[in-house]
Amino acid sequence: MGNYDAKVPPIREARLKAGDTFGGALCELMDCCREGCLIQKNRSFWQAGSCQMNGAMMMAGTLEKTVIVNHSPGGCSAQLHFLSFQAAKGMGRRGKPNLSVPWLSTNLTESDVIGGGEKKLLETIEYADKTFRPELIFVVLTCAPSIIGDDLDEVVQTARGRVNAEIVSLHCPGFKSRIFASAYDTFYHGLLKTLSFSPKPWLDYRPIDENAPDAELRYAAWAWQKAHTVNVWNATSIGSDDEAEVARLLGALGLTTRIYAEYASRDELRKVSEAALNISMCDVHDDYILKYLEEEFGTPYVIAGMPIGFRHTREWLLAIAAHFHLERQAEALADYEEKIAKDAIAPYAEKIKGKRVLIYGGAVRAGVEATVMAELGLEILGIRTYHYDEGADAVFKDVERLSPEATISVSTQLFEMTHQIKTLKPDLVLSHNGTQGYMAKLGVVSVQLFDMDKVFFGYTGIFQILRRIVFEFKNTSYRDRLSKRIRLPYKQAYFEGNTFQYIKN
Repeated sequence: MGNYDAKVPPIREARLKAGDTFGGALCELMDCCREGCLIQKNRSFWQAGSCQMNGAMMMAGTLEKTVIVNHSPGGCSAQLHFLSFQAAKGMGRRGKPNLSVPWLSTNLTESDVIGGGEKKLLETIEYADKTFRPELIFVVLTCAPSIIGDDLDEVVQTARGRVNAEIVSLHCPGFKSRIFASAYDTFYHGLLKTLSFSPKPWLDYRPIDENAPDAELRYAAWAWQKAHTVNVWNATSIGSDDEAEVARLLGALGLTTRIYAEYASRDELRKVSEAALNISMCDVHDDYILKYLEEEFGTPYVIAGMPIGFRHTREWLLAIAAHFHLERQAEALADYEEKIAKDAIAPYAEKIKGKRVLIYGGAVRAGVEATVMAELGLEILGIRTYHYDEGADAVFKDVERLSPEATISVSTQLFEMTHQIKTLKPDLVLSHNGTQGYMAKLGVVSVQLFDMDKVFFGYTGIFQILRRIVFEFKNTSYRDRLSKRIRLPYKQAYFEGNTFQYIKN
């Protein structure tokens, strides 16, 4: 039985050569990943860990007319306050109703853990359907009900006969995987097991009468439209302005762009199969669903890094253009855009040339950003990614070529990040969304690696990134004052040891 037939998707550690613990040279990391030792690495001390449940809820909350039912103790839903707000804002920026996502928790108690929570879950699903009238109900299975053996799929099967909404099961107990990216596969597995990716006659289109005089013309129009339509798969870290920049560039090649799966509706998802090509915007984010769509509908896919900076944007466009035999047009487009953008970034690039930089974030985005900065003349001291798997190899071979001396950290641990900043003393940190507070306490100049409200992709993106970096170097008062008044929770002796002293081989 293949992965797509199983009730529960495989975790990243089982599906790919992946890990979340490493510190050292880049060539050692790729060797370790290839030989399978990366997954065996561990730490003697963990400050905190990431949970795939949060990632699954983060993606589920972005779909239109959705309710999330979290089958868990109450505390597991704490982050939904923020995720609901974030999803509503994302909807609004895409021209859709910016309504908060309703969410419910079964609020499992000690008695439920002893007696089981299936009855409570069924009642919550029925309440959600009756009260909110959603199109989709995502039911999230967390640690506690997984441990006591609640049968989520049996409950969902029972509920499907009683409610109007379609119910999507997300199996994502946090203890099962240390790798946050497992959440991407969990979300896509829930969609492909439940929803249709094919349009329905009379609902989505009017069937063609083969005896009608214009039948041949209508078939030709349908085929032409499908042959010039591409699906671009987004991620929560990719904002609406990034999507607009990508659609602008692909539109210049004569292609119609549809964005999936986040911020799509159930009706829009039924058109997924009506495209000539599926395109990823991150090597480690979408391969699970793209391989399924190729297997199920015969739709090819392109995974070619992230379109950040001149070279990566050109390579990304050419990889897509090759499918449509539009390489010459893509080269001409890239030449035209680069000529304009190079003049625009010149004053900013000159001001940051030679700066020493650390980059923290997801594996592919951090790696791509490192090569962009290196090509602009910055020195890459190190890269810290939350996990690493073989999908990122292509990007990191490029990093090794440009910055062979850079230190690589695969870590979600704040104490290792703090140690690295205190010992390497970078001029600039490009860091993951949500870490700016830590950077300010450490008194280091920092810019977010991504921001859902700003553009990072394509030719508009590189201009905006450099402008923000220059602005941050001019405005250091807040972090200078804060860092002098903050006492870090570490003893000085900790910083005298190796950054990766708690990693066990």
